[in-house]
Amino acid sequence: MLHSLWFRFCLLSLCLLSPAVAKTPRPLVDVPIQTVSGQKINIKQYHAKVVLLVIFSMGCADCIQTLQLMNKLQTDYGSYGFQALAAAGDDNAKMQLGLFIDRYRPTFPVGYMSQDEIIKLCDVPKGMRPYVPISLFIDHTNQVHFQYYGNNAFYQQEEHGMRALIEGLLQQAGAKIQFGEKH
Repeated sequence: MLHSLWFRFCLLSLCLLSPAVAKTPRPLVDVPIQTVSGQKINIKQYHAKVVLLVIFSMGCADCIQTLQLMNKLQTDYGSYGFQALAAAGDDNAKMQLGLFIDRYRPTFPVGYMSQDEIIKLCDVPKGMRPYVPISLFIDHTNQVHFQYYGNNAFYQQEEHGMRALIEGLLQQAGAKIQFGEKH
């Protein structure tokens, strides 16, 4: 618990001191997500899908809310070519993630990453730590089109914003579907 609080404090403090702005669109870098079983999730394996990758902290209530929303998004859009993924960035994630997964039961792959891997994946200058959750919207050609840090106003209308971006990227990928039904 103390590590999670310290992790969030460091992320918030560094973000407020010098906000990181990632370039988008940009190519997705090749950084695998480790799983508790020892397997690796290669994000690029989903190259034909629209991917929402969320970097989170296990002690962050806003992050847990985002992961619960992702369960709904995976259910609603999975059959149209969407894939939700998540990675914990906590220092103790390797040891604690199994219990976290058992408790919250995500319907999509979840693993963990080191802070250096997160910095590389999110195109953050070394030494800066943005506020979590961090949401990356990746198109079917492995381009990161949108990226939001947890202190962004995007999260004030999180579900609406996520649905709009996912639907737009799915349509760009050629999905022949009608969106806008009540979810």
